[in-house]
Amino acid sequence: MKRILLLIIIITAVNYIEAQDSHENNHKLIKGCSISYFGQGFSHYGVKIGREYPLWTKEKIKIKKNLKEIQKNKLIFITGNIGCFIHKRNNVGIFVNSEIGYRKTHKRGFKNEFLFGLGYLHTFLQGDTYEVNDNGSVKKVFLAGRSSLMTSLSCGIGYDFDYYYHKHFSLILKPGFFVQYPFNTAFAARTTIELGFFYNFRQ
Repeated sequence: MKRILLLIIIITAVNYIEAQDSHENNHKLIKGCSISYFGQGFSHYGVKIGREYPLWTKEKIKIKKNLKEIQKNKLIFITGNIGCFIHKRNNVGIFVNSEIGYRKTHKRGFKNEFLFGLGYLHTFLQGDTYEVNDNGSVKKVFLAGRSSLMTSLSCGIGYDFDYYYHKHFSLILKPGFFVQYPFNTAFAARTTIELGFFYNFRQ
């Protein structure tokens, strides 16, 4: 029940939060979506799809002596994501999570970011699974697996093509890890790698 409540809170926050652009001092919503390769470890491949909403943004424009304009941006944002990964001949993991992040975009469009996330992970065992009842009979278990809390931390480097090429998309590489709890009698730490494409919608 607690995990279901957590899932509802995450989905509600992602769908109803509204962002304020502090640089322009208005309530224009800026939002985007992303799709990325999501690898759990280096051999368990998957995909992740998400949406992003800014919570706070600050832009700084500097004019150099040659009248060239240099633009820098700082952003605090929240994401909502759904994804999956496959551990071949073992299990399939499906997750939903939300992250809060900080991103800084430097001159020429290069950017770096840090994200902390919280979500729900469910792993399904591959292959047939059986269990023995108290009376000794054996029955097949449909969609056997486990549910876990998923706490993640990642950092990213990338490039924003909007700065010099006026294209509303960016590329990002994000190594990181997540903690799966419970796992057996304790927890498990899993490394991750993401290579993603982000498109920014401006209204």
